[in-house]
Amino acid sequence: MRLPNFGQNENTLTKYLSPLAVWALAFGCAVGWGAFMMPGTTFLPPAGPLGASAGLLIGACIMLIIGVNYHILIKRFPGPGGSYTFAGKVLGADHGFLCAWMLLLTYIAVVWANSTALSLMIRYIFGDIFCFGFSYTIAGYPIYLGEVLLSVAVIAVAWGFCVFGKNAAKWFQVICAVLLFAGISVCFVSVVIHRGGFDRLLPAFSRQGSAASQILSIVILAPWAYIGFESISHSSGEFRFSAKKSLPVMAAALLTAVLAYIMLVICAALATPDGYANWGEYIYKLATFEGIKGIPTFYAAREAMGSTGLVLLGISAFCGIATALVGNFIALGRLIHALSRDNMAPKKLGKISARGVPANAITLVAAVSCAIPFFGRTAIGWIVDVTTIGATLVYTYTSVSALVVGIREKKRVNMLFGIAGTLFSITFAVFYLTPGFLKENELPPESYLILIIWSVLGMLVFRVLLGKDRTRTLGKSEIVWIILFLLIMIVSVVWLNQIISGEAIETVARIHVSGEYEGTANPVFDFKDKLMTNIIVQMCLILAAFSVIVSIFTVIKKREKQIEAERLLAEESSKAKTTFLSNMSHDIRTPMNAITGYTALALREKDNPEAVHRYLDKIDTSSKHLLSLINDILDMSRIESGKMSLDVAPADICAILDEARDLFKLQMQTKDITFTVDSSGVTDRYVVCDKNRLNRILLNLISNACKYTNQGGRVEATLRQTSLNNGTGTYVLKIADNGIGMSPEFAERIFEEFERERSLAVNQIQGTGLGMSITKSLVELMGGTITLKTQKDVGSEFTITLNFPVTSSEAAKDENPHGVPEAKKQDFGGIRILIADDNPINSEIASAILSQEGFETEVAENGQRAVDMVEQADEDYYSVVLMDIQMPVLNGYDATRKIRALPGKRGRIPVIAVTANTFEDDRKNAREAGMNAHVAKPFSPEKLIETIANQL
Repeated sequence: MRLPNFGQNENTLTKYLSPLAVWALAFGCAVGWGAFMMPGTTFLPPAGPLGASAGLLIGACIMLIIGVNYHILIKRFPGPGGSYTFAGKVLGADHGFLCAWMLLLTYIAVVWANSTALSLMIRYIFGDIFCFGFSYTIAGYPIYLGEVLLSVAVIAVAWGFCVFGKNAAKWFQVICAVLLFAGISVCFVSVVIHRGGFDRLLPAFSRQGSAASQILSIVILAPWAYIGFESISHSSGEFRFSAKKSLPVMAAALLTAVLAYIMLVICAALATPDGYANWGEYIYKLATFEGIKGIPTFYAAREAMGSTGLVLLGISAFCGIATALVGNFIALGRLIHALSRDNMAPKKLGKISARGVPANAITLVAAVSCAIPFFGRTAIGWIVDVTTIGATLVYTYTSVSALVVGIREKKRVNMLFGIAGTLFSITFAVFYLTPGFLKENELPPESYLILIIWSVLGMLVFRVLLGKDRTRTLGKSEIVWIILFLLIMIVSVVWLNQIISGEAIETVARIHVSGEYEGTANPVFDFKDKLMTNIIVQMCLILAAFSVIVSIFTVIKKREKQIEAERLLAEESSKAKTTFLSNMSHDIRTPMNAITGYTALALREKDNPEAVHRYLDKIDTSSKHLLSLINDILDMSRIESGKMSLDVAPADICAILDEARDLFKLQMQTKDITFTVDSSGVTDRYVVCDKNRLNRILLNLISNACKYTNQGGRVEATLRQTSLNNGTGTYVLKIADNGIGMSPEFAERIFEEFERERSLAVNQIQGTGLGMSITKSLVELMGGTITLKTQKDVGSEFTITLNFPVTSSEAAKDENPHGVPEAKKQDFGGIRILIADDNPINSEIASAILSQEGFETEVAENGQRAVDMVEQADEDYYSVVLMDIQMPVLNGYDATRKIRALPGKRGRIPVIAVTANTFEDDRKNAREAGMNAHVAKPFSPEKLIETIANQL
């Protein structure tokens, strides 16, 4: 995925985190409420104090290996997004999305678990003081309004710190993290002293299995126990120190986290009340106790320091909850900001506020979290358990990304850590997804079902994003969705296996207790019905996942076909460009060869005026052909780019045809061609059209007819009107000749660019191969059609059908009341013209032409010089200014505007644009700048003199 680089301004994240603050984020997210509860329920029962401590230490070392992979990637890709950004940049957008989807569930589940933990802690320690208001039960857990409001208040406080002041959130996190570790340490020392040492830690292991299996049962909990230490990767762009120091910070966070866990495990083991032989007897009966005695860590603190110990550890637990909430709010905000940056979430959602934080993202997380306490701790526990699998997937992606980076950079150490992190992460996933492998650490079936549903939802969200993806960054890694679909199938089997096992055990127990059953009350029938229901649910989930993945693959395949079509089109375009350049080279070099050749001959025979005159005539013919070629190419370019537009106005369509007749009359007579023009079939001759474009169509068709008709042949131009509907007339124009005609093969290609029939007769006639392509484009621009009938050696007939709005003769005459202006024949002696042109050759040519007509000329080499000369001269000194457009210092448009701003007659002096900028937009710009007329380079002397005469 191509991700933008983040700068530092009011709309981006800024650097504000010190190493201490980053440690507080990592440590606070890794050690939450669970560290105080799990020693008695999760760590000691399967492994004992030594096994649990060893397992936690080994797990921390494995997490440090994964931390090294984070360090490698943080150095290369600092900024928000963490594992999402790493996977996206290294492996592709599809992998990045899947990683982000699992991160979202993992982090927000930690938020939900800790937001409801305070009410649970108070219920254990202080009783039912918040158990007021309406109540109900979900999954066996009683829910009270008072506890819900307490959880919402905790979320609101954490949200406030994160949204209204990131510096305040930083110091709050630092203070709470320090208090968390300090409180645990003080309680640990007090408990050890109170118990007189570590004698009560025996037996070192539990009664369940070998020491190795007990340690392993704790090691595989490492992703759950330490999840959050990597959350600093989302804030790596906000470090006020080098990213190279991220590894020591993560190592310090993991070290303090494992010490905190081990100290609490030892406290729980030393909490054995009097009357019990060892910690095992107490821990195995823990479910029978209520209040403080049911939480070994708090019981040990109270026994060692009394109420002071209870308060101290309570403050530490509260700090654990607070740091987990604030840290994960920060991580989620940065993750959503990165998603919105890459168009995977709404832009407004990830917007950085004036306080420099993604406030909208954090607010959304808080708003969703406020609804969760209504579902109770049991349901939340199911979601939290999913984080173990989510974390392993995220760690796998991070390690694989580090491995790929190591391979690309050829760094063996990085490769080794990438391989090790990948293997450990995959191993964790195998443990979680293999039923019965380690029975005591199996997830509840509800957690597997939640994972399946979340995965299907992720595929659905990706499908929506894929449909909206215009940059084609998504949908490039089909293997991602195949793996996810296989994961859904595997998890669904695990889920169904657990459901069946549980139902089977329950059914056997009912039969054993109640004896034989008959009819519908038989537990076997109940088991069968439940089994069928769960199988249907499994099939529906798999079918839903399959449907979504088929839809994803359909879009991907469709896109691949589009890409292939575009590739072929690009190849065709490349071939067309090559052909274009080849034709251009040939067609331009041909007249250029004549110009340079005849110029050389003229220079050699300068003493032979007759020969020189003949050579100059040929140079003139070749230069006009070259100019025609250039004009055709420019027109074709404008048509293809969509910049060609119509300039419609009232006109006499019959007069346009008569003008074309007059223009070609002499050429036709020279070749003894019978040329007839007939517009008698027109009823409404006054129409609204683009006269210049229609003229161009006529000139192209009649010119071709003249060129390709042999001497003594015939050319006919016929215009007739076929209908008049709602003020719009339909006109049919036919240009027919009895010339050389065309082959059927060439007739199919005649309207393509640079197409000329390759025959001896055609090769002897000059042409660009663009005229008919331009003609067809102009006809289509007018909304008309053009067809061709032709036969080799018989002739050709072009038929054009056009629709024009009909107007009145008065409107047409008002549009051009004086007809076509003719050059004024007069004496130009004493008339001074200022030529503004930065090209000395152009100035010299213009001066020579004008001097021959009797004009006096002066030259300005740029626009500013022209303005100064007009301003400094007398009012009537210059009669006309010939203004080039592209000049240094000041261009022609701005120079004209400055002249128009001069007072008196100087500001009204006629300015004529004499420029190579010849398109309609250029003429419009000239008029808007205050110029009186426009003459295109290269110009004919007659056209220049005529234009000047019209302005005098």
